[in-house]
Amino acid sequence: MKATLAKGTAGLLLLAAAACGADAKSGDGKIEITVSGMPPSTQAASQKDFLKYVAEFEKANPNIKLKPTDAQYDVKTFAARLAAGQLETVFRVPLTDPQALLKRRQIADITGEMNSVQHGSDFDKRILAPATGPDGKIYGLPTEAYAAGLVYNRKLFDEAGLDPDKPPTTWDEVRKDAKIIAEKTGVPGFGMHSTTNTGGWMLTTLTYAFGGRMEKPEGDRQVVAFQEGPTLQALSLLKAMRWEDDSMGAQQLRNQDDLLRDFAGGKVAMMMGAPNLFSSFKTKFGGDAEIYGQAALPLGPGGGTLLGGTVAVVSPKATPEQRAAAVKWIDYYYLRPKYDPAPASERTKKKAADNLPAGVPQLPFYDEAISGPVIQAERADSNVPLKNFDSYVTTVGKQEFVVEPPVAGQELYAALDSVVQAVLTRKDADPATELKAAAEKVTPILDRSQR
Repeated sequence: MKATLAKGTAGLLLLAAAACGADAKSGDGKIEITVSGMPPSTQAASQKDFLKYVAEFEKANPNIKLKPTDAQYDVKTFAARLAAGQLETVFRVPLTDPQALLKRRQIADITGEMNSVQHGSDFDKRILAPATGPDGKIYGLPTEAYAAGLVYNRKLFDEAGLDPDKPPTTWDEVRKDAKIIAEKTGVPGFGMHSTTNTGGWMLTTLTYAFGGRMEKPEGDRQVVAFQEGPTLQALSLLKAMRWEDDSMGAQQLRNQDDLLRDFAGGKVAMMMGAPNLFSSFKTKFGGDAEIYGQAALPLGPGGGTLLGGTVAVVSPKATPEQRAAAVKWIDYYYLRPKYDPAPASERTKKKAADNLPAGVPQLPFYDEAISGPVIQAERADSNVPLKNFDSYVTTVGKQEFVVEPPVAGQELYAALDSVVQAVLTRKDADPATELKAAAEKVTPILDRSQR
């Protein structure tokens, strides 16, 4: 998820970078860095917990002083904050952004610091790829990662005579099961996102599943690729389910929260989504955990599943000492619970004690030898129905992961929202015509973004 950075910022960044490091050390000689990610004061318990980790880190590293902030990464203000020297030393960005940021030299190369990262050479290369440059250097470390899947209502499957332990594994089966559910229960068998850029986002997910891409390289630039077969195939499927099968209901203008609310209320049986939706399903919309089912995304020939998440990166203005301290903090706070069962168990227990979903299955960052004990520790303290995620867990690790479109992704999604809406609300809408119109909107945006 990103927006175009202002043209002409490069000169400002170079001037700002020249002045970096002036206040690298505090008055007592400690290396001082600012770190984002602290929960706001409105989340008092979570903020207290974060500050506990800050204190523990400083005790273990007495030469480092952390200055935590609750600032959030915002593409609209990022370039100006960096130029003005206001950006945190450590901050997190969506998995889509590192490639554009490293190209503009707006995040630091941390390859040299990787030797200090425990298991730094053991990452699943698919997880590390979004923050790896074309030169093979590392510009960030993952903090969360998810792969899109299929969320389904186990109760509605059972009521329709379908086996909730055997969710669909192909899109033909999704279509067939959606039709059966709609006919047997009167509940729409499948729901599709279509507003606030989520329609384009999920159309991208479906395109990837059919083996396509939304953008493709042409020389040293990215150009529109969604007029090709897989996106048409995806739209044709949606159109058939909507108008031929009548398995998607009448309400077609929904974003992710709208659709998840309807899913939690038993008003739709299937939707695309990753396990990280479970927390909102349970805490925000009061869904019954027992009806939540999570399967891997069905993939066609050559298909992959959309990879999302966040990456911790370091300001390019950090001194070598600050950069080393920043990577130590990233390793300690974000990565250690991914490879060390003790903090993994501690954090899972804390969530469970706060009556929050704990131990929701996530993508492992490492191979079985490293991630296995962590997963076991999380499962031991989990308060979610883990069996309902079995289909996802046993399949997703074998799938290809594909990141979101690398250039002007949000603008692309916005243009494709209209395509999804047209296909789902107008029976006579022609997918090819709608995609042509969207391409005409997106092409100049891509051109401007790559000048």
